[in-house]
Amino acid sequence: MRGVLLLFLQGSLMCMEEFLKPNRRAEYGLDLDKVFVGKEIVSRYNITVDESVLSMWSGFMPTASYPESSREFAGRLGFHQIFLPYGFLLNLTLSLGVENFAHSSVLKVEMRDALYLNPAFPGDTFSCSIKITDVRPARIEGYTLIESSHLLFNQKGEAVFSVTRISLFPQVSPRKSIPPERKEPYHNNRFKEQILARTRSIDMENVIFSFRAGDLLLHPYVRPIGKSENLFWATYLKNTHPSHYNYQRYQPGEIVISGGIVTAMVIGIAGREFRQILMQQINNAFHVHPVFAEDRVGAFSYVREVRQIMPGYEEVFIRTFGLRNMDTEPELADVAFPVALFDSKVERPSEVRQIIDEKCPILKDRVCSLVNWSVLRKVDA
Repeated sequence: MRGVLLLFLQGSLMCMEEFLKPNRRAEYGLDLDKVFVGKEIVSRYNITVDESVLSMWSGFMPTASYPESSREFAGRLGFHQIFLPYGFLLNLTLSLGVENFAHSSVLKVEMRDALYLNPAFPGDTFSCSIKITDVRPARIEGYTLIESSHLLFNQKGEAVFSVTRISLFPQVSPRKSIPPERKEPYHNNRFKEQILARTRSIDMENVIFSFRAGDLLLHPYVRPIGKSENLFWATYLKNTHPSHYNYQRYQPGEIVISGGIVTAMVIGIAGREFRQILMQQINNAFHVHPVFAEDRVGAFSYVREVRQIMPGYEEVFIRTFGLRNMDTEPELADVAFPVALFDSKVERPSEVRQIIDEKCPILKDRVCSLVNWSVLRKVDA
């Protein structure tokens, strides 16, 4: 009888036990109910970049720029420190906008006009602001394209880096547009003029190649982006989208390398043959196929134009294709590439894939990105 009573009491206590379900959920990304042209968003993060970060980035990304790798050279230009690398600032500018903007996007369609506006140095502290500049229906039914301007600024409030991004979001019905103030687009003319003026008396004899329009170059450097590297930089740069790091949700072969990292790696690999680079600028870039953790990245480049801007200096305008999981030189040395790939009118991933499928099957599923960019370099007068 006593045993029956104990069982009854235990059952009663279990029935009285309380349970609690989660009633709050963290929501990140752009609030799609509050979208309008002119909306401004400020990143929640402030990040101080010290010299150790610069060293780790230099061990991760190839660089072909004296101002980004030599304190002595930066000093000869009249600056107290090495510049923070272009590719690093590109990623910082993009990633600081993930948590309260891009986290809810479906796809990063394109980036444009990535400009290094003013020199940035180790020890500086950075944050980012974002302005929605256009909202329009996508070609895919049920989705919307949102164009946004991203501006990185330092602890003094000085603009350091800017980039325009086009992202695919679920369909939104924007509020009535609030016309933004009319402002001139960002330019880096002053920074560029400083570089030109201060390098005139500096001898730079290690130009590897002279280029002319129509040159096609296979870049020998091929490098993997490892799991640990990807996790470190996704965490450091505050790139909070789970597709870049959540191994519980995604299989190892499904962890995607962010577009900014891929783009920086592609132009870093290509830059070795275009050195010495004094400045660089991405005009536009888009992705053709995703790159996953442990994929090997390579590149080949087509020279679109070589423009002498003053005696001893030239700008080289380049179209670089990023490759995944190919040993570029030995595998492509005897390949004839369709000229259509280098046509300036080819500006969509689908167009690149169609040309490859029809005319260059060896590149099928191998091209990860296309970058139209330019480099400023000093050559013999």
